[in-house]
Amino acid sequence: MTKVSLIGDSIRLGYEDAVRQNLGNLAEIWTPEGNCMHSMHHLCNLGWYLDQPASIIHFNFGLWDCRRLVSGLPENLVPVSLFVRNLDFLLNRIRSGTDARLVWATITPIVEERYRLRFASASDPARVAGDIAIYNAAAAPVLSRYDVVVNDLHGLVSRHGSERLICDDGVHFTPEGCSILGQQVADVVRSQISLLN
Repeated sequence: MTKVSLIGDSIRLGYEDAVRQNLGNLAEIWTPEGNCMHSMHHLCNLGWYLDQPASIIHFNFGLWDCRRLVSGLPENLVPVSLFVRNLDFLLNRIRSGTDARLVWATITPIVEERYRLRFASASDPARVAGDIAIYNAAAAPVLSRYDVVVNDLHGLVSRHGSERLICDDGVHFTPEGCSILGQQVADVVRSQISLLN
């Protein structure tokens, strides 16, 4: 079986079971425990990428990076310039340390109004849907420079309808949404496996 690493935030946690089911005996899948959160956390855990034997690494981060620190203010947890630097540094280290095929999953949409209902205090964090487009766009040239395959989960969710697939918290996915994401991730991983043979 092909060894595959699935690395990412809580969105990955939601779809990884569906990926396993869709790939069956075609791949041996390894995932880190828990939520891999933001890009800084990935830099502190390079072993996820370099110490696990894998022919394919499917990874994502960004939802935590672009979360606003306080409602009503523009500061993100990880500013976009630092997000780009972190992605570039990470990809440079991965390319230096492994021959694995790399697949990046774009940051998935949010339903801003639903998220806002959960965090009504002025001191609460916030999310702005437009920030996700900014971070996805900023990542694109870095990914291209390192010849990373892009799995456009953002586009997938948008085509199927964010309002339908995203649950009441405005960020995570319904069982149907997780199933659709898992199918797409499995299809992309399967296409990469076919290129190895």
